[in-house]
Amino acid sequence: MVTVKPDDAQPQYFAAPLPVGSFTVYSLDEARLSLKAGQLDLLQMSPGKLNYSLSMSQLGHIQIYRERSDKPLLKRGVNWPGSLVFSFVVQARGRGWLSGRAVDPQASLVADGEALPEIITPAELDLVFIVVDRQWLSERIGDGASRQIAGSARDLRCFAAWHEHALVLRRLFPLLPGQARLGQPSPSIGHCALAPRSSAGGGSLAEDMVLEALLDVLGSVHRVEALRETDHKRLIDQARRLMRGDAPERATMTQVAAHLGVSRRHLQTCFNTSVGIPAIEFVRAERLNQVRKALVEARRAGLEVSIGDIAADWGFWHLSRFAADYRDMFGELPSKTLRPYAPPAARRAAQRITSQNG
Repeated sequence: MVTVKPDDAQPQYFAAPLPVGSFTVYSLDEARLSLKAGQLDLLQMSPGKLNYSLSMSQLGHIQIYRERSDKPLLKRGVNWPGSLVFSFVVQARGRGWLSGRAVDPQASLVADGEALPEIITPAELDLVFIVVDRQWLSERIGDGASRQIAGSARDLRCFAAWHEHALVLRRLFPLLPGQARLGQPSPSIGHCALAPRSSAGGGSLAEDMVLEALLDVLGSVHRVEALRETDHKRLIDQARRLMRGDAPERATMTQVAAHLGVSRRHLQTCFNTSVGIPAIEFVRAERLNQVRKALVEARRAGLEVSIGDIAADWGFWHLSRFAADYRDMFGELPSKTLRPYAPPAARRAAQRITSQNG
């Protein structure tokens, strides 16, 4: 099996299919780096050590992902130009949120890759999402797929589709990575039912298998609903921008509510009914994630930075309180995040040298 490096996996429309390849990562930091062909952001939104995995296989004109997490995540950004994203829930615990409304786990989401909506995932989630080139799919979709889906994909930026959920598990699940527990290594999709053999049509059998399974699921759709942001979601987005502002002292909830012409209680209610997280916790989690991203980027670039300066850039002025909040959220101190990563063997060797030198 050929492994596609993240730097090389920049999909676009090709006359001939791309080689089959895959990767698996086990942290949001690695996932953001691996998905940089798009501009996708992943934020951890509740405290505690995160167990996470993301597997991807490139199958010609199709990318198939499996993502598993045991904490709510905020996901936003754009995928590669001309892409269409289909998301299917395998298993979920808790409630997810999209465009200011709760997400029905029995529904699949279809979104324009260049206009992905912001989503808050459930507390635990096992998700399959498939990214395809819209032009290629339109040429392959034929008469076997739901005309309703084809029309909705053409006319709408994002919509939910209700279908036979058992069909997702029966048709797509066998094509996914092995059934290892979350946080444990599992084989990539290329090691499972899919293989890079060529089909008569010039693509791969793996690509054809996924396309056939996808069209079978879409063919069972019995309801489609456009997903547009609610008024409450638009209101809290304004509040988030104000609460993340550049002022040395961020605006308080009361100040933000007054600026927006609503009561503090109403604003808090809008957060609870739009994203399921209280306003102060939500904005603090966003800011902590931004600090972490800056520390990870500095570590990768080999830059010497001040943790205190980066924290202050995101409104954390009391460093001891910031360090405690950071540790609660990510399970480690910011100094550990900034520390250069060493593989386990290298760490053991360094420990032996230290002990030998007294």
